Amino acid sequence: MKKFVVSEKCIACGNCLLETKLLQEDAEGKAVPANGGYFSDDFLAKAEEIVAGCPVQALSIAEGAGADLSKLPEKLQNALAKITVPNVTRKDVEMHAQDYRMTCSYPQGEYRYDYSSESRAMSAAENEFDRICYSQYKKFILEVFVQYKEDKLRKFYTFDESGFWGQINKQYADVLQEFAGAAAAGGIKLPADFKEFEVFPGGSKNSTLVDIINARLKEFEDRGCSDVMREFNGCNYTSRSDYRDYMDTDDTEVYAGTSFFGNDKYEDKYCYKDVNKACEEYMGDLKDAINYVDYDSQVIDTIDAALNDYKERVQKEIDKKVALLSKAVANSKAALLNSGVGDSKAALLK
Repeated sequence: MKKFVVSEKCIACGNCLLETKLLQEDAEGKAVPANGGYFSDDFLAKAEEIVAGCPVQALSIAEGAGADLSKLPEKLQNALAKITVPNVTRKDVEMHAQDYRMTCSYPQGEYRYDYSSESRAMSAAENEFDRICYSQYKKFILEVFVQYKEDKLRKFYTFDESGFWGQINKQYADVLQEFAGAAAAGGIKLPADFKEFEVFPGGSKNSTLVDIINARLKEFEDRGCSDVMREFNGCNYTSRSDYRDYMDTDDTEVYAGTSFFGNDKYEDKYCYKDVNKACEEYMGDLKDAINYVDYDSQVIDTIDAALNDYKERVQKEIDKKVALLSKAVANSKAALLNSGVGDSKAALLK
């Protein structure tokens, strides 16, 4: 049993696709083997002709997994066993709030010399700081949580090929597809869903365990704000007035008309500035508080429970697939013997 192999040299010319259904087009228009690209010896001459016709020598022929059909189940078992379900560590889901942005409005009213004293200008600065930043703590915290979930957690509650579970499932499905192709080329009949591998924590995409994973990984921000603010308020120098030190004022003389005797009058006026410096300091302190809250262990406990369940189900599904292939090989062998066939195909099943 042999198979087509397509290298990275493929330029998507499409010539080979017109010659055989054992090759198919991928999303980029390039050729890829269909069902492993397996073929029997009676197709070898045609296969060699197709390989020779490739303008960039991207096609070749290799010995397939099904050279000895009777050993397909054993080879399938070994091939699937080589795929490992990765463990998820705390480091994989660790929160680094400094990696995520907090978006703060730009301060208004700076450098307007509208205040009659320095204290009034500073009071206005503090009010502006409160308006755009200090009072917006919940928004800032949720912003970090949303980015963290997208960055570190989304793959665990996404149940398609882009997610953690789907990517592992695809590895198993690719192996099953290859062996299904080898079996088909050898005349072994398998169920249509043999190539499918859809295992998820709890048994399916809609299981109760999946709902629990979704809920726990998505909802933790609901209680997160109070946990963060408890940590934040427990630190020194985090009251609103403590951030006055990062803001500043400025003064200038402003023309104030003429005196009773006709002389020009001037008065001191004050403005505020550097509110953004206070905002930056405040958001940095909030991020520190987020890091101090132990979210990592909460998340990893949920993922560990899902992983353990998933690994058990994966092993059961592997056993099921190997048993299906073993049965199909045995049935094919029996059919050939009963029909009195003595050709090379029957010999492959001995």
